Amino acid sequence: MSEIRKKLGELSKGESSEWGEKAQWRRENRAWLKKSQAIAFEVLEALDEKKLTQKKLADLMNVTPQYVNNIVKGHENLTLETIAKLEKALGVELMTIVKFQRKEAELPKQTVKATVRGTTNKKAA
Repeated sequence: MSEIRKKLGELSKGESSEWGEKAQWRRENRAWLKKSQAIAFEVLEALDEKKLTQKKLADLMNVTPQYVNNIVKGHENLTLETIAKLEKALGVELMTIVKFQRKEAELPKQTVKATVRGTTNKKAA
């Protein structure tokens, strides 16, 4: 492995490269980047369907065209406010909040009181 690194070092002539740091950043931010890219795809579909340009979307959202460009590239960590602006400007629903439900295995055991001959015993249900 060190021989490969040595050859790479010779090829790069000691020039610093940011690819490692960028790759690490992408790994650390994979969860929200994936969601941002999914939203970007939906925005692009809506723009195409409604025959809107990114510039027009920027005007409707009161943001810069550069910001919209970053959104459609899937590079923006979008706030709820921005998602709401996108939904309003495009007339689409990009995000749905799913009601929280615990799985049965995750439910805490309930305590049931039982009275036996004048004493109270607690049993787990």
